[in-house]
Amino acid sequence: MNVLTRCFVVVIAGAVLAGCATGFPRASAPFDAPDGLDGRAVLARSLSAHGGDLRTRPGDFNYSSDGRWYSLIQRIQPVVSDAGYRVTSQARYSPSQGRYAVRHQGPKGIKQVVRTAGAIEVHYDGVRVTDPDTLSATAMTSDAFELFHFGPSFLNARATRVVRMPDASEAGRRYLRVLADIAPGFGEAPSDQVVAWFDPQTYLLYRVHMTLNGFSTTQGAHVDTTLTDYRELGGVMVPTRFHERVRGPLQIDAHTWWVTGIDADRGWQPSDVADGRFTGPAARPAGPMR
Repeated sequence: MNVLTRCFVVVIAGAVLAGCATGFPRASAPFDAPDGLDGRAVLARSLSAHGGDLRTRPGDFNYSSDGRWYSLIQRIQPVVSDAGYRVTSQARYSPSQGRYAVRHQGPKGIKQVVRTAGAIEVHYDGVRVTDPDTLSATAMTSDAFELFHFGPSFLNARATRVVRMPDASEAGRRYLRVLADIAPGFGEAPSDQVVAWFDPQTYLLYRVHMTLNGFSTTQGAHVDTTLTDYRELGGVMVPTRFHERVRGPLQIDAHTWWVTGIDADRGWQPSDVADGRFTGPAARPAGPMR
């Protein structure tokens, strides 16, 4: 197949976007790095730098965020982006319980999600939905956001194989890379792959490049998200700015968002994030950022 054949051309609303997409990075064999660290060792150092495995930490993390969806991704993936609802967000995460709850708000109304291992509950404006496509897409995006905000713990929990890849450079800075096979994958996917980039000085996670096998219209696609502006929260390092790009089968900007408030250890319970509402200790908005 020649270069022209590999180019992906999409026509939407009279706009023509033409470009050659990048393939998902592969590792045919582990990279023998000069520092002597294999993939598992790099991930372990990052886990420590971020504050340890969150699954062993009691308590909760809470954040508020705001963001912007780019127009083309809304047209290509309307169910996944769900941009009429997913603009500002209040998130509540209890890693020891394996519970991730998010209350989104946008021009169309309020969407609340509760994600636990193997289960997803979604309410729109207080009404629970059972549409399979909505549940499948929401499960995938919820798992992805857990990775974005709490990356090394997510990878440590799901990685079945971690392979060191050659380092990569961007804007004159070098990054360590590992390829992780994860199972389960994002949402309903049996498995996915993630290439994680780490800062070689701090071992903080800089980027995740991931497959999206959990929804029918994203199978074969891959995206990356860059994580910056870390803050310390309850002994854990968390990123506060994010930029997501589609890398294949076409290359476009997808989503930019930023944390506007963070706090920890409110002591909310599962009942406080159930039935399409945030109540009790979960109700108060997180923040503000200082």
